[in-house]
Amino acid sequence: MKTLKILFLASHWRVSLIKAFQNVKPSIELICADSDALAPSFIEADRSEALPLFSDSKCLRSVLALCESENISALVPLTNKSIEFMAEHREKLGAGGCHLWIPQNRAIEICHDKWKLFEFLKAEGFDTPQTFLPGKIETEFPLIAKPRRGEGSKDLFVLEDGGDLEFYMKKCPQHVFQQRIDGQEFSVDAFFDQHGSPRLIVPRERLAVRGGEVMVSRINMDATIIGKVEALGTKLGLTGPCTIQGIQDDAFYFTDVNLRFGSGFVHTISAGGNVPLMMYQELVGQELDSKRPDIKDHSIMTRYPANIFHH
Repeated sequence: MKTLKILFLASHWRVSLIKAFQNVKPSIELICADSDALAPSFIEADRSEALPLFSDSKCLRSVLALCESENISALVPLTNKSIEFMAEHREKLGAGGCHLWIPQNRAIEICHDKWKLFEFLKAEGFDTPQTFLPGKIETEFPLIAKPRRGEGSKDLFVLEDGGDLEFYMKKCPQHVFQQRIDGQEFSVDAFFDQHGSPRLIVPRERLAVRGGEVMVSRINMDATIIGKVEALGTKLGLTGPCTIQGIQDDAFYFTDVNLRFGSGFVHTISAGGNVPLMMYQELVGQELDSKRPDIKDHSIMTRYPANIFHH
């Protein structure tokens, strides 16, 4: 089998995901790149490289040099900023035949802007919490204030009354304000092939969350949720791995679309959704199995911190 070299951008703490790709070995060599020279993922990679920040003008030159010296076959982004960096430099990064695992710019522009995502979901008939830009907001509380462009629940605030609303509209003019839906939170892991066909959709209940990261999840192969995610992915023209967030109440309300591996995606991989193998098969031109993988329904994942020591 042909050996491929995959470069993960902004790999930082994604140790378990890198380990999941190791199971496809010896067909894949894994290179991790991050702005932090002590990134935990480096210990699991075949090779690693510390890069400038994506905002640094030297970053593109460094990534291109790494792709050339290592003969990189594919680039896989693991943060929103890395997706946007790849999209901005799509032509140069893909010039040597390197596969860029990002969707088209239209999907990125919609999904990385929570106001644009809200407008898209409403226009296409999907359920989503009522969302507002700062201004006159007449709605019931509580509300959630979240950055219009952001990830990982950073700078997210719960608003209980009009006083909170007035304060945060002034403090956070770049936030959107969203009705809070009290239901079961879901992360839905998915993989769409290069033609946009859904090959895997796995809903996971978020049973415990800390700092925006899922700590305990349970797979729930709810057919209704799977159908809605398949429809949304088709409307957006998604390709590759993604994790879609939503809340199940009287309906399934979409709240976020991550165009990359979500932090709990390893649960889906462990339960039978071998996306690393699917990605390898696409890269070498093999046909993917027309039947979706059998997933261990109701399986549970629990996560814990681990330590790496540098001597």
